[in-house]
Amino acid sequence: MKKIFLIYLFSFLIFFRVYGSVNSDLNTTVYSDVVLTLVDQGNGFQDVRFKGAFSNWAVLQGYDDGTNGDTTANDGVWTLVVDSVSGPNSYEWGAIDTDNGNGSTCESCDGSDGWGTWLLDIIGLSNREFTIQDDGTVTGTTSIVIPYQGGEITKTVLFTVDMTEWLDEEGATGMKVFSVSNGDQMQVRGAFNGWNCDDPSNCRMTRTPGTNIFSLAANITGFPDTDIEYKYYMELSDASVQELESEYGTIFDGIGWEDSPQYGGGNRVFVLGPEDGTNILELDLAGYYDLPAGGVIPPGQTVLVTFNVDMSNAEANGFNPQEDSVYISIQDRWLTYLQILGDGYNVTASENFDGTYSVAQAFTGPFPWHMIYTWGFYDVSLGSQMQEGGGFGFGRSRSRYQHANSNSGCSWGDYSFPLDTWQLEPSLPVEEYAPENICVALGLQDSNQPNRFYLGNNYPNPFNPSTKIYYRILKNEYVTINIYDLKGKNIKLLVSSNIDAGLNQVVWDATNNFGQPVAAGVYIYRIEAGEFRSSKKMILLK
Repeated sequence: MKKIFLIYLFSFLIFFRVYGSVNSDLNTTVYSDVVLTLVDQGNGFQDVRFKGAFSNWAVLQGYDDGTNGDTTANDGVWTLVVDSVSGPNSYEWGAIDTDNGNGSTCESCDGSDGWGTWLLDIIGLSNREFTIQDDGTVTGTTSIVIPYQGGEITKTVLFTVDMTEWLDEEGATGMKVFSVSNGDQMQVRGAFNGWNCDDPSNCRMTRTPGTNIFSLAANITGFPDTDIEYKYYMELSDASVQELESEYGTIFDGIGWEDSPQYGGGNRVFVLGPEDGTNILELDLAGYYDLPAGGVIPPGQTVLVTFNVDMSNAEANGFNPQEDSVYISIQDRWLTYLQILGDGYNVTASENFDGTYSVAQAFTGPFPWHMIYTWGFYDVSLGSQMQEGGGFGFGRSRSRYQHANSNSGCSWGDYSFPLDTWQLEPSLPVEEYAPENICVALGLQDSNQPNRFYLGNNYPNPFNPSTKIYYRILKNEYVTINIYDLKGKNIKLLVSSNIDAGLNQVVWDATNNFGQPVAAGVYIYRIEAGEFRSSKKMILLK
C-alpha cells in the first residue's frame, strides 16, 4: 500500500511540474509558457530582442524566420517563446532593435556595446506587463505593435549646457568641481550614441570662448516622433579626481551622470520632429543638473532644510505607523558627496503624531537650490525597506526648490518644503522649474519658513573623534544641551547659556566634563529650551 501511495505521489508531482498547480488553494508555484510578439508594421527592424523581469532584463533573441515558435517567416511579427515562467506573479517586459542609432549595432546589448533602440519609446509607451495567474493562465499584455513611423530622418542636433555654478576657476563662487585646466570634459550621452563616448565627435562638448557654455552639434538619425533620451555627463580627469578625493574622500562611482530636477532625476528627452527643410534642431540651453546661475547657497552659510510627508497612503503598501520608521533618501549624489554625507544617504524622520513626518537636515554652502529625494519606510514585519519611485524615466525621484527672500536682499535662510504625500510608484511629483523665481518675497507667515524648535541629527554619526549637533530655536532662549550615557549618567554639559534665535551648532569632542576621553558606545544628547525638550542617540566609535 505504501509503494502504491508513493508512486501516486511521484506521478502527481510530475503532473504538477509540467502542467502547473492542480488546486490554486494549495498556494503553490505554477509554470506557464508565454509567447511574446513584436509586430513591426513596415519599419524594417533587422534584429529584435526581448527582455524583461522574466529574464532579469537580459536580452533574449526574437525570431521572424518561421522557427522557434514564429509561425510565418519575414512577416514583421517577431516572436519569443519563454518556457516555464513561474507564477502567480507579474512581469514587466519590452523589446529592442539592435540598432544603437549611431551607425552601430549591439550584440550583448548590455551597455558594453550599446543598448540598442528601446522600441516602446518609438510609440511613447511604458513597459508592458503580463501576469501568470494562480491557475496558470496568462493575462495582461503579451504583444507590442509598432505602427509605421514614416521612415527615419537625420538632423543635426545642437546641445548646450551652462556650467557656471560648477566651474573650478578663479572668481567662481559655486560648487568648484569642473576644471577645464585639469582636462575635465563635458559630454552628451544618450540612446543615439549608445550612452557612451566611444566616438568623441558625437558626444564631447566644447566651450564657447568667453562664456561658461559648452556645446555639441551631433548628427542623429531616428523616427520623427520617437522620444530620444539623453543626459549630460561630466568626465573628470585624474587630476580633478585626486583633488576632490583629498578634500571629500573617495569619489562615488558614476557620479558624472546628472540627475535633472526638471525630469525628477530621470533622463532628458527630445524628439527630432518632422522634416522642416533645415535638418537642424536646437535644444534649449540647460544647466548641468538644471542648475542656473545664482542657484547656489553661498559658501560657508549653513541652512536647515525641512522635508515633510503625509504617510497615510503608505498603509496600503504595508506601512504600520505603530512600529515602522520613515526615512528620506537624498538622491542628488553631488550634494551628498560634497556635504560628505555618503552615497545613498538616508535620514530617519521624526513623527508629528498626526500622520505626518518631518526631517530637518543642515547643509553648508555651496550647495544647490534644488533637492532631489524620495521617501521610504522600514517595514519591521518584513525586515525590509519600501521606497518610492525608481526606474530611469520622468519622476523617478521628487524634486523641489528652495528660494531666496527678496524681502531681505535675496538672502538664503532656513527653508521648509510643502507637505509631500506618499506615492509608491513613479512618476513622483516634480515642482515646476522656474529659475526666474530663485528670489521671491517670503513673509514671516510664509508656509515655507521654519515655525518650530528643532534638534537635528548629529553629523557624522557614527563618529570619531568629534561630531556636530545642530539645533534651531525661534526666539532668544536659555538653552542647555547635555550628553548622557545609556544609564542616564551626565557625561558632558555642552551648552548652558542664552542663545539667539536661528540655526545653531555645537561640537562634542567625545570628552566628559573633566576633559577626559570617553569610551566608545551609544550616547544620548538632550536639549532644553524654554518648554521645548528633545533627545536623540549617537554612536561613538574608537
